[in-house]
Amino acid sequence: FIESDAVVFDENKGETVYTGNVTARQGSLEVKGDKMIVNQQKGEADQIIIYGNPARLQQTPDGGGPDNHGIGKRADYFPDSGILILNGDAMTWEGPDPDSSEHTVKSDHIEYDTRNAIYKAGSSRSGSRRVHVRIIPKEEKPSE
Repeated sequence: FIESDAVVFDENKGETVYTGNVTARQGSLEVKGDKMIVNQQKGEADQIIIYGNPARLQQTPDGGGPDNHGIGKRADYFPDSGILILNGDAMTWEGPDPDSSEHTVKSDHIEYDTRNAIYKAGSSRSGSRRVHVRIIPKEEKPSE
């Protein structure tokens, strides 16, 4: 399900461009941005690109638990492989906000394999752009 202010479908290119207050939902995944491009091969979406300031993603895990969030200036999603790539001031976290999240990842480039729950952040070519990870330890329960 996709909503936007405008849409242009180019059947020859296999490309649909949604612009203005774009919101897309599939299952528990919700994506918001300024522009979304859906590239199709043989009638199937093979790449979805979301631009925003920032583009925002939110998904409720299948087994429950806190929602997963991601932001970036650009998000690329590849449905066949389940790979999500966030670029440009990218950040991921669990829960309602990044400040209270137990796990927060910040980098200019974050890749997430949604099928295998594997994160990759940063790049050997990133130079001064480093990866920042915050993990808050769980409180120890007093022994009785």
